[in-house]
Amino acid sequence: MKKVLLTILAGMFLIGSAYAQPSFTVGLGLNKGVFAAEGKEENFDEDGTIRTVTDEYGAFEDTYASIYVEVGNEIGSIGLAYQDDVSTPTNVNESNGDDGGSSTATSTVSADFSGVLTLYGLVNLPMNTYLKAGIVQGDISIAETQRSGNTYKDQDLEGYVLGFGYQHEADAANIRFELLGHTYDDVKTNNGVATTGNHNKVTISNMIGANAQISVNRSF
Repeated sequence: MKKVLLTILAGMFLIGSAYAQPSFTVGLGLNKGVFAAEGKEENFDEDGTIRTVTDEYGAFEDTYASIYVEVGNEIGSIGLAYQDDVSTPTNVNESNGDDGGSSTATSTVSADFSGVLTLYGLVNLPMNTYLKAGIVQGDISIAETQRSGNTYKDQDLEGYVLGFGYQHEADAANIRFELLGHTYDDVKTNNGVATTGNHNKVTISNMIGANAQISVNRSF
């Protein structure tokens, strides 16, 4: 991730240098997002055959801050945005002693989307409107307490954003309102156990989202 960030920043500097009179914009935003995905968990027997398959579909919402920097001109700009962490609700699976003993231990799992960077292009349109499209990279940090003691490895987040917005220009600062749609690549992980030792595999697919953002920025 650090190498990707350095490459992006270097590219933005070169693009800015290529403009005769580039402008630089710094902004701070507040976002309200809604996200959804389908999850499938496959549980294997010791002989490597699938014992059970569980499919679930879930959605959640979160509010988070973001910052961005842009370089461009009157036609458009290239920007880099960093957003605050987004957290899913915690899913709790109570055993209630149904594991053949008297244990009432629970398994809990949640995920944080952290270190999320969006590299985007912005094309200016008439009446202070604009189109925006970009690519997303980040980390999916999985926080779990499994009754079995197994853990799932953290994964990379990759996806795309597309949307539109409006900028109200003023002397002191500009105000933007924008709507973005998100789509993300599928994610696969497992509990790190061999197929002969109660191997579990989780696949997260059809990850989508949408967010509304209001931001304040200043151009130089």
